[in-house]
Amino acid sequence: MIPFFKCDEITWRILKAVETSLTIMEISRKSNVNISTVSRVLSEIKQGSKGITTRFEINMEKAGIISVATISKKFVERLPYLQSFRTLRVLGRKFYLYTALLPSERMIDEWLSNFEEKSLTVRGLERRFWSPSSPSTVYSEGFVQGCPEQVTVSERDPPMLPEIEATIDEIDVLLYWEKSRWPFISLREIARESKKYLGREISHQVLSWHFRNHLLKLWNGNRIRLYVDLNRVPYRLLYLEGRDAPAIARALTQLPWFHTAYIDFDRAIISGQPPCESMLPFFKQLGELDVNTLDFVMEPSMVRGVPIFNLLMSITKKLEVTAE
Repeated sequence: MIPFFKCDEITWRILKAVETSLTIMEISRKSNVNISTVSRVLSEIKQGSKGITTRFEINMEKAGIISVATISKKFVERLPYLQSFRTLRVLGRKFYLYTALLPSERMIDEWLSNFEEKSLTVRGLERRFWSPSSPSTVYSEGFVQGCPEQVTVSERDPPMLPEIEATIDEIDVLLYWEKSRWPFISLREIARESKKYLGREISHQVLSWHFRNHLLKLWNGNRIRLYVDLNRVPYRLLYLEGRDAPAIARALTQLPWFHTAYIDFDRAIISGQPPCESMLPFFKQLGELDVNTLDFVMEPSMVRGVPIFNLLMSITKKLEVTAE
């Protein structure tokens, strides 16, 4: 086992409950921790004092929206539907990572036209996130620890775009925007903020209907990320290509230091803060599999294209026009 993130047992019990909970009361019940303690710990997480982030996550693909990530040598100043931009380095060479949300898979070619032919692109046909309930993650001696020896590459099924279960409109975007910033904000608080974002007040009853009938159909749990000192463990991005790339990416998200995986048919991108001692067993295991790997170090600064609220609003307008 490799110690990764230091926290007390109460915080760990709360984190395990946060992932599948919609309210503080639900967290209290699942963790067997009193509500006042849960509220205090969540307040510390929200303020950023614990090195933990959590956000309400939806399955964009089930709403017909495609996540895409491209690694390119080319600096592109303006891109449609850009979500974030980062600088990567490998062997002293500089690359750029662009992520976007596209209104449909049909726009992939348009997205790719912005980059050189040899750029590396992964569609998020499937996205995986680390879960505190992962069998390869344990809490012991005051640390969240990863167990690389318990990670097995087994799910070799190719990713597939899921059936569209709900389309989102501007009220759903408002709900997601507020919930992505803090999963436990109440609908009444969002109602008070609605005029600021939509130019009109949305009642609690209307928000509640949209939340139950749209957003909960897309809910993918509350995503949790653990961060350690970047000076000690740099943020990395692994690009995997080959028949076993999807299975490897799924397996690695069982470890607490890997945060997010974008998975395509024969390629994947996974990011996080893997400790140095975890990399040797990883690369040894790769020798037996059909995969090629590029290991990038990611610079900590990030430039977002547009706030996720504005981005999703532009996407919903595009979808409305397409539907007409």
